[in-house]
Amino acid sequence: MKGLMNPMRNIRKPSVSASRDRRLEPREYEKIEDALVATGNRYAAPAFDSAIETSLRQETLFSLRWEWVDLQKRLIRIPLSARGAENKGVPAALPLSTKAYAVLLALHPADAAGELQVRPIWPVLDTTQNAVRCIWKRVLPLLGVENLRWHDLRHEAASRLFEKGLHSFEVASITGHKSMQMLKRYTHLKPESLVVKLG
Repeated sequence: MKGLMNPMRNIRKPSVSASRDRRLEPREYEKIEDALVATGNRYAAPAFDSAIETSLRQETLFSLRWEWVDLQKRLIRIPLSARGAENKGVPAALPLSTKAYAVLLALHPADAAGELQVRPIWPVLDTTQNAVRCIWKRVLPLLGVENLRWHDLRHEAASRLFEKGLHSFEVASITGHKSMQMLKRYTHLKPESLVVKLG
C-alpha cells in the first residue's frame, strides 16, 4: 500500500569474510630468511621460523616463556592463563618440529646451566616484538615480496602440516583450531605437493 515503509529496505546482506590464501612462493622463504639474518637482529629470523613451525599467532609466539618449554620432550605447555578465556587458536601442549626445536636450542640462554630459567624466550617483550614487526615491514618491500602479512605465516604453517601427511585432528591439535571449518580456511594446499602424493 502507498505510504507504508518497505521492511526490506533496512536489511543488509552479511558481509563475506575476506579469506586469504597467501602462501610463500618458491624461493621466498630463503630470500626472507637471509634478509632477516642480514639485519643483525638475532630474533628476527628465529621469530620468522618459529611462526611457520609452530603456527602460533604473533601475540602468543612472543609471549612464550622458557619455563613452559620441555626441550627433552620437545613440547611447549602453554598454561590456561596464557591461552586467554576463549582459548582462540592456542593449544595446551605444542609439539616441536625438528626445526622449531633447533631454533629454541639456539636461543636458549647460555647461562641456564642446562636448566630452563624463569624468563621470556623473547626478552623485553614489547621491544622485541615491535623490533621484529618493524624489520618485517621494512624488509619485504626491499625484497619485492608483495601482499604477505605476518598472519599469513599461520596459513603457511597449517598448510605445511597437511602436506607432511598429518590428519585433520592432528593438525587442529597443533594449530588450536576448534572447528574443521576454521581449519579449512587456514589451509591452502599446493597442487604440486598433491601431485607427489598421487604418484
